Amino acid sequence: MELPERKRRILKAIVENYIETAEPVGSKTLADRFEAPISSATIRNEMSELEELGYLEKPHVSAGRIPSYAAYRLYVNELMDRHRIATGELEAMRLMMQAKMREIDNIMVSASKVLGEMTRHTTVSMISHTGGKTVRRCELIDVDGGYSYAAVLVTESDVKNKMIRLSRLVEPATAAVLTTALNLAISEGRLEYLLPSLSQSMGEDSGVYEMAMTVLDFIRETQQGGKPEIYIDGAARLLDNREYQDTQRARELLEYFSDRGRVGELLEGGEAPNLINVRIGPELQDPSMRDASLVFTSYQIDQNTRGIVGIIAPARMDYADACAKLIAFTQAVAGVTGQGMKRLKDTGESDERRNQESDRGPGRSPGR
Repeated sequence: MELPERKRRILKAIVENYIETAEPVGSKTLADRFEAPISSATIRNEMSELEELGYLEKPHVSAGRIPSYAAYRLYVNELMDRHRIATGELEAMRLMMQAKMREIDNIMVSASKVLGEMTRHTTVSMISHTGGKTVRRCELIDVDGGYSYAAVLVTESDVKNKMIRLSRLVEPATAAVLTTALNLAISEGRLEYLLPSLSQSMGEDSGVYEMAMTVLDFIRETQQGGKPEIYIDGAARLLDNREYQDTQRARELLEYFSDRGRVGELLEGGEAPNLINVRIGPELQDPSMRDASLVFTSYQIDQNTRGIVGIIAPARMDYADACAKLIAFTQAVAGVTGQGMKRLKDTGESDERRNQESDRGPGRSPGR
């Protein structure tokens, strides 16, 4: 349903007033916000109709109204003004990234910290390795008298290593035999048969079996690109907002952030580059995040590595500012990493299917 222009102006003013004050908005508050005056009586009638349409809600203890999730979605999709970051602020962001980031492994941490400092919101970063590598050879190096080994994998383009700590002793001579078996299985493409063979010959309680299982997991992670890495900065910042003054809600939220896997699920479907994604309240599909919104985007780190960074804040966040800061941030990352980037769209949701299936109230599909 297409809202008439006056309703759109009133709804936009209500959303922006609530973002600023976190207080229910009444008709008298709005009357002076418009260049062409609208009477309080007219505003009250329009607000009542917007409430019937599902865009406004009325708290029990107040005569004013607050935006619904559908109102935020319509605001992000169609009503909010474009917000620009000043050149000086963009340069400051680039310099902050440059100061914090010393090597590629620090990009994830730097991303969250810099964006958190710029927005004063909770931030989340995820790095995923999209291209796996072919493992050519494996070496096991004793570093602690048979209880710790360095597993070294030689791939077609680099060398990866991982420390393995065992609960049972594995003599270096035995580890050498396992190394030979691993390299034979790698060359013949028969790695899947190694564990069943060791189970029969050595037993699953043996140190050799434990070591082989850990090394094989390392090989699979390298071949498949590895699991995404997730970092959260400033989770406690959300507790400063009125929505989380309730002890139970605050506890739910902190427990939620302690589970990195659940947080990573929020970013699913956001892999498309050059698009700012906005997910609001119920669209996050987790009860612990019902009062929050997530604004996030992805950026290229290198040919096989993509980063995703986002802002988590109450649903009444300043979406225009959040989108603008994400655009500026990704441009700053491009300047630091040397990756060229196309211009980002300033709003949208890359996962159209998610919105269509959730069907949460009026409003056109995301994006402009």
